[in-house]
Amino acid sequence: MTTRRSRPRATLRRAATISTGLVAVALTGVVAAVGVPVGWGAAPGAVSTDVEQIEASTPERVLVCPAPVRLADTAQVGDAQFSAAPVETATALRAAVVGGAGAGTANPGDTPVNLTGLDALDASPLEEGDGATTVSLADVTDSEVLRVGAGTPVDTRVAASVGSVTTAGDLRGLAAASCAVPDISQWLVGGSTEVGSSAQLVLQNPGRTPATVRLSVWGPGGPVVLSGGGQYLVPPGAEVVTLVEAVAPEQRRLAVHVESTGGTVAAYLQHSTLDGLVPVGVDFVVPGAEPTTALALGVTSAGESVEDPWAPQLRLLVPGAEAGSATVTVYGADGRVRLRGGEEQTLAPGAVTDVSLGGLPAGGYTVTVDSTVPVVAGAFQARAGDPVADSLDGTQQVDRAWVAATALDPAPVGEESSVAGSADGATEPASARTTDRGTVTLVPGTSSVVRVGAVPSARGEDAAPTGTFTGTLRAYGADGVLLGETGLAVEAGTTVSLDALEIGGGNEPAVLTLDASETSGRSGQDRPTPVWSVLASAGSPASGAAEGAPGSLVSVLVPVPPASSQGTVAVRATSTAGLSD
Repeated sequence: MTTRRSRPRATLRRAATISTGLVAVALTGVVAAVGVPVGWGAAPGAVSTDVEQIEASTPERVLVCPAPVRLADTAQVGDAQFSAAPVETATALRAAVVGGAGAGTANPGDTPVNLTGLDALDASPLEEGDGATTVSLADVTDSEVLRVGAGTPVDTRVAASVGSVTTAGDLRGLAAASCAVPDISQWLVGGSTEVGSSAQLVLQNPGRTPATVRLSVWGPGGPVVLSGGGQYLVPPGAEVVTLVEAVAPEQRRLAVHVESTGGTVAAYLQHSTLDGLVPVGVDFVVPGAEPTTALALGVTSAGESVEDPWAPQLRLLVPGAEAGSATVTVYGADGRVRLRGGEEQTLAPGAVTDVSLGGLPAGGYTVTVDSTVPVVAGAFQARAGDPVADSLDGTQQVDRAWVAATALDPAPVGEESSVAGSADGATEPASARTTDRGTVTLVPGTSSVVRVGAVPSARGEDAAPTGTFTGTLRAYGADGVLLGETGLAVEAGTTVSLDALEIGGGNEPAVLTLDASETSGRSGQDRPTPVWSVLASAGSPASGAAEGAPGSLVSVLVPVPPASSQGTVAVRATSTAGLSD
C-alpha cells in the first residue's frame, strides 16, 4: 500500500465568470430555517403568511480526476531495450464549466472555479469563453481536482476528464476517464488479478478530514476473503494506492465495492494486462451505478465472433444473497439485435459473470440489463493494433476500454412531480426539473465518436419499442465558444453514432453537452431514456486500416451527470438567527 500526497504547485487564482440560471439565496440575518415545512410554528389549521418558498443553493461541487497511469513496479532492471516503460506516458486533462440548459452565451455571475491538487487550493486558470469556461493541461503529473464554489446554479454544468497515452511498453494504451464526484459508496465492475494482470486500486481524498475505507471484492467464485482485512485510512489531501492482486490474487473477473466513513473519497482501478510479453490494454475502471434492477451502457463492436476473446464482454454481479435472472437486450442502429445464447442469464449470488457480446455486426450498441434482483454491471471492448515486432506468429497488440453502467432513469424528463412544492416540504427529483442529460469534456489529442441510445420504457420479449428521444448535442471549443449543435431524433430501441467533428461543424470540440427536449416522449410510457457515451481514440491506426480509421488506442468517457439540488425549501422570517420558536 502506498500513500501519496498531492504536490503543491505555484499559486495562480482566478474567479471565473459563468452563467447563472437560478438565484441562490443566502440564509443570513432575518431569514432563517432550511427545510422547514410550510406553516411551521403556526397554530393548527392556520396558514402562515411569513413563509416563503425559495430555491436552495447548491454546495461546492468537486470532481476528482484519476492520476496518470503508472507501473506497479517502477524499478529498472537489466537492458533498457526490454524496459517495461520504454517511452514516456503523455497525460492531458480538460475541465469545463458550462452555462445552464440551452446556454449559448454566458450570463453574468461570479463563482470561484479552481483546478487544484488533492491537498491544495493553488489553481490553474480557466479560459473564459462565450458559452463555457475551460482549461486544458498537458504534461499532467499528479491527481487534479476541479472545485466550483457553493451557490452555483443547479443547471450549471461541471465536467472534467483526463487521459494517459502510452505508445509502447507494458502500459501501452489509452487510459481515459471523466472525473468523478467523491462519494461514500462506489462500485467498480471490471479488471482482473489473474497472472499477467494488475489492478491498482486508487483511493483519493480531496476533503479536509480523514476517511476510513472498507473494501469488498468479488470474483468468479463469490466474495473474496482479503488478506489484511480490507480497511484503509486515507488522509485528507492524499491518495492511497493498493495492488488488488496482493489482497485478492488470481481472480479472473473482479467487482469491487468501496465504502467510506468520516469523509467521501474518489476511487478507481487502473487495470493493465500482459499476454506473456505482449501488452493487451490498460484503462481505468470507474464507478458505475449502485445495485439496481435496470442498467444500461454503450459498447462498440468490430464484428468479432462469439469465440473471439476480444469480443465485447458484459460483466454482471448480484452482490446480495438472493439468486436471480437477468435479461440482456442489445439495441443497434436498426433496432434490437439478437444475442445468441446470451439474452437470458441465470445469476448466482456473489459470483462475477461475463457475458460475451460477440457475434454482433460492427457498429455502436446500447446494452440493457433487466434483472429480478439488484445487480451491478460493466463492460469492456477492445481494439487490435499492429502485430508485435519480430513476432513469429503475428501476435497483435491490443488495447481495451472498460465501460461503467448507468441506472435507467425512473423519473423521465418532463414528467410532473406530485411532491414539488408540497405542504410537507418535500422536493421533486432533480431529473424531473432539468433537461440536462450530462456533459463530457474530450481529452486533448484524441478523436471522438458519440454513441446515443434511446432505451424504450417497455423492454419485454413481446414489447414493441415506441416513442422517440429528441434532444440537442452541443459542442464547445477549447476557447469556450459554441461551435455547433446537432438536433437528435433517436427512435426508441435504436442507437446512433456521430463523429464529434461533425457536431463541432468541422472543428475539434472540447466539450459536449446533451439536452433532452422538454417535449421528448411526454406521453407517459412512450418515453425513451437516452444513454450516451464517447468513444475516444488515440495513436496511429493499425497498418492496413481504412483511410480515416481511428487510432488503435481506445477508451470510453461517460458523461458527468447534472448536479443534484435540494430544490425549493420553505423559509420563515424571524427577528433572530436560528430556530427559536
